[in-house]
Amino acid sequence: MPVSNLIHHIRDVAESLRPAERKVADMVLGDVDFAMRASITELAQRADVSEPSVTRFCRAVGAHGLRDFKMRLAQSAAGGVPYASSPAEVESGDEIGTLLDKVTESVVQGVTYARASLDPAVFAAAVAALGSARRVYFFGVGAGSGLVAQDAALRMLRLDIASSAFTDAHLQRLYAGLLEPGDVAFAISHSGRSVEVNESIQIAKERGATTIALTNAGSRLAWVVDIPLLLRVPATAEPHAPGVSRIAHLAVIDALAIGVALGLGPKALAKMRDAQARSNGDVAEASDDGA
Repeated sequence: MPVSNLIHHIRDVAESLRPAERKVADMVLGDVDFAMRASITELAQRADVSEPSVTRFCRAVGAHGLRDFKMRLAQSAAGGVPYASSPAEVESGDEIGTLLDKVTESVVQGVTYARASLDPAVFAAAVAALGSARRVYFFGVGAGSGLVAQDAALRMLRLDIASSAFTDAHLQRLYAGLLEPGDVAFAISHSGRSVEVNESIQIAKERGATTIALTNAGSRLAWVVDIPLLLRVPATAEPHAPGVSRIAHLAVIDALAIGVALGLGPKALAKMRDAQARSNGDVAEASDDGA
C-alpha cells in the first residue's frame, strides 16, 4: 500500500537502508526539488553512487521505479511539508493581544519556512532574466495571486522595465501570444493548478519567451516553466487563517525587485527613488533635497 507522504517515509526508513541507498536518501531529503527533476544519471552523480543503486533505493522506499518515485515525491511535496513547530490556531475566544500574537507568529514562521525552501541559484536566474527582459507580463488570478501579480508589475515599472499584470483569463492568453524571445512571462499561483495561468505560460513558452513561476513545490506549473521559484507554504481552508502564501509571494517579489535594482546599478536605484517620491506626491521635496 503506497505511503501517504513519501518524504516522511524516506526520513523514517533512511537508517534501515543499505549504505548506498542511504546516500541517495540523504541527497533526496537535502534537495527535494532537484530529486523531482533530475535524471537517474544526475541523481547517481549527486549521491556518488551507481545508477542501479538509485533504482534499488526507489524500490526500497515503495516505488516501482524512478518515474513512479518522482511522481510520488512531487505529490508529497505539493502537499506541503509541515512547519517545524505549527503556530497556534486562532480561536473565537482569543483576546486582541493573543490574536495579534498568533497571526504574527503564523506569518513569520510561514515566510521563514518559504525562504528556506527557495533555491538561491534559481532565484539568481530569475533576477537575471527580469533584469535583461525587454518586457515582462505577470499572470495571476484571484484575490491572492492576482494582487501579487499587480504589485509585481508595479515594482518592475518603477525600475523602468516595461511590465503589465493580467488577471483575466482571456487577456492572459491574448498577451501571452504576443510575447517573443527576450520577453518574460511570470506566473504566480500557489497551487499551480490554475488552468488559465498554465495555458498562458505554455503559449508564452511556445512563443520563445522566458517563463518563470512563483508556485508551490511539486505543482504542475513548476514542471512547465524555465525558471521555477518553488516555495513550500501549506495552504489552509480556514477563512480566518492568515494568508501566508500571499505574504510569502509578496516577500519574494520584493526580493526579486531589489535584486534587479542592484544589478542595474546606481542609476536604476536613483530612478526607483524618484518614482517612489513621485508616487507619494513628494516631487517638490525630492527636488529640494537634491538641490
